[in-house]
Amino acid sequence: MPSVLSTKILTPPQKNLLINAGLSLIEYNAIQIEVLELAQECYKDHYPHAIVTSQKAAELIKHFSIGKCYCVGDKTALSLKDYGFLVEAKANNTKELAEKILTNYHNNSFVFFGSQQSRPELSEMLLESGIDLKEFFVYKTHLIPKQFNRSFDAVLCFSPSGVDSLFKLNASLDSSLICIGNTTATQARDYSKRVYVSSKTSVESLIVKAVQLLTPN
Repeated sequence: MPSVLSTKILTPPQKNLLINAGLSLIEYNAIQIEVLELAQECYKDHYPHAIVTSQKAAELIKHFSIGKCYCVGDKTALSLKDYGFLVEAKANNTKELAEKILTNYHNNSFVFFGSQQSRPELSEMLLESGIDLKEFFVYKTHLIPKQFNRSFDAVLCFSPSGVDSLFKLNASLDSSLICIGNTTATQARDYSKRVYVSSKTSVESLIVKAVQLLTPN
């Protein structure tokens, strides 16, 4: 029976997708989120153009005054819409979002809301092109390393930080790394050549990719 390691605790329906496909599952949380406090005035300001790259960031700014949002991932976009925000642009990864902003919205000033450990591609691309950008870090990611004295056919990877946490104590792990998006995949390629990316940035799409890879027939 092919084995899967998930670096995030899955919901019961998500687990069933794997188990019903004949896969065994081990799961744990590879990271822990710490919410950061912003200066009080940050909560009172209005932000005409906000960049949001994760569902967690969307949750933490849900009471902010924001004009338009520019985001990464379907789930982040849905969360923002659920909180009543207008999603002006959506991309599959941070590089693609930066390219959209540079092409279509380069005259605007932006505020980025995200993790202190966010990969730098987006901010670097915008700042190097002269875009006015401020960064507000609303949460911090802590690694929770765990050693596994066994092999897995595939590992489900949900964030760059989760990938780093996985390999902190498992440097010799030889598994297919299935990633939820290109940003996570970029980090995964630092550790493995067997990296795959889900077709959409959702947990369900990631699981479908794992099932296709491990049960080709």
